Amino acid sequence: MAELGPAAPKLTERGFTFRDLNKNSKLDLYEDTRQPTDKRVGDLLSQMTMAEKAGLMFITMIVMNGDGSLMERPVPSNLLSFMFKINSEMVARLKMNHFNTIQDLPAEVMARWNNNIQKMAERSRLGIPVTLASDPRHAAGDNPGANVTTTSFSHWPTPLGLAATRDTVLVREFADIARQEYLSVGIRLGTSPHG
Repeated sequence: MAELGPAAPKLTERGFTFRDLNKNSKLDLYEDTRQPTDKRVGDLLSQMTMAEKAGLMFITMIVMNGDGSLMERPVPSNLLSFMFKINSEMVARLKMNHFNTIQDLPAEVMARWNNNIQKMAERSRLGIPVTLASDPRHAAGDNPGANVTTTSFSHWPTPLGLAATRDTVLVREFADIARQEYLSVGIRLGTSPHG
C-alpha cells in the first residue's frame, strides 16, 4: 500500500469534470473521455513503463474478504487467502489489473470489494482501473474449474442445455440477465470455460 499514491483529483475543463488519473494537474489525452478510444489508448501506452505493460498481459485469481474489504493479509477462515498474493501486492507491486474471482459471496459484498479495488487502482501511477473477470456463475450444476457455484446470481441451464432448447429469444434473455448481474458487481469479462 505504501507504493500507491493519493486518489486521483478532479479536473474541470469547459464544464466537464475528469479524474486526473496520473495526478499531474493537467488533462492528458487518455483521461479525456471525449477523445477517440484509439487516441486515448495510444497516449496511455506511451506513458506506461515496461513493467506496467507486462502487468496488463496477465490475468490471475484474486481473493476478497467476506465483508468486501481488500484482502491484505491471510485470514484463517479463508483458505484461499493463503493461496494467493494480497490485493495491494498484485496491483501496486506487480502492476497487474486483470483478475478472476472464484469466490461465492453475496452480490453486495462483491460490489463493495470492486469499489475498494478500483479505489486502490486509482492510486497507482497512471490510475488504470482493474478488470474483474469470472468463470460462469449461472449454471445450476457444480463443475469446479468450469463454473462458480453461487447463490447470488440467477440459475440457468448450462450452455449445452440452452442450445438444446433451440430458443434464441430465451438465450438472449439469459445473456442480458447475466450481463446485468455481472455489471452490478463489477464483473466486466466472462472467461466462460466449459467442461
